[in-house]
Amino acid sequence: VAKYFAIIPAAFVSTYPQLSALNIMDLSSPTHAIMAAVIFNALIIPFLIPLALKGIKFRADSAQHILRRNVWIYGLGGVIAPFIFIKLIDMLLVVL
Repeated sequence: VAKYFAIIPAAFVSTYPQLSALNIMDLSSPTHAIMAAVIFNALIIPFLIPLALKGIKFRADSAQHILRRNVWIYGLGGVIAPFIFIKLIDMLLVVL
């Protein structure tokens, strides 16, 4: 989700200035926004491959508890963390 909020406004803001409202992360420039999203993907994919291959440990627990735990860890972490890391990468690109 965060990658779309980084790339779509950056790619089309010159054609459709209204899309600047979607730049909720206040990224510095379209070039840095796209680079930050690509760098984030390049860094996160090698970490996610072992998780996908290994899976998660089975625990004998209620379905509701397992679902709640997995949504917090993998769901919200997968939505919120990219916003933070893409913004941090963008800030680093500005400094460099």
